[in-house]
Amino acid sequence: MAHKISVTGRPTSSIQDYGKYLAFDMEEKGSPNAPKGIPFKSNAITYTVVLSQKQFNKLNITQEEFSQRRLLVQGEPCLDIPFEQCTGEIGVICMQIQEIEDKGKEKTQPKQTPKKGSRAKKQEENKPQEEDRQGKEKKQILVPKGTRDWMSLEEIKIPESFLQFTPGIAKQKAVEESIEKNGTVDKPIIIDPETHELLDSYSRYFVAKKKKLERVPVHY
Repeated sequence: MAHKISVTGRPTSSIQDYGKYLAFDMEEKGSPNAPKGIPFKSNAITYTVVLSQKQFNKLNITQEEFSQRRLLVQGEPCLDIPFEQCTGEIGVICMQIQEIEDKGKEKTQPKQTPKKGSRAKKQEENKPQEEDRQGKEKKQILVPKGTRDWMSLEEIKIPESFLQFTPGIAKQKAVEESIEKNGTVDKPIIIDPETHELLDSYSRYFVAKKKKLERVPVHY
């Protein structure tokens, strides 16, 4: 019988896209005190969780929201995850993943039901349209393959040589279509991991800034 592992908490890394599957890290802290007579204590362990794109989509949360959510992962240990992809101490194949209530958050107070006056009726009539509009605005962002992290445009330094260059119309249009369809640029922007200086993909940076994206995927 396979050994089962349950991990709870928030992700400690950004989610990585490896094509057919995704991966991210979670950490479980050890108990502060061992049973009496045992001179050792348990330590924190970092797990690299591997899950399918379908499992992630079922969470119905965006890439930026993901790291802020408290999750419960149930799975089985795996020793076959490639070393460069398993940044944690133990690999876990995700069998089930779900968002759990954050105990630190205050519960939302129930709203009072307004009287059925003409104004209240009008608000109820407009509510489905408003919810539909908000649903369209909250489009799930698809993580481009090769993404190592997400970074705000202000953090990326642009060399003077790039600033003198204006991307072609066709290239701009292709990136704009990706933003409209997927919520972000089609491929991660290449930067220096230490200086955050842009090395390649200036066209994507150019369009992302024009479209006023808050964060973009990057690759080192």
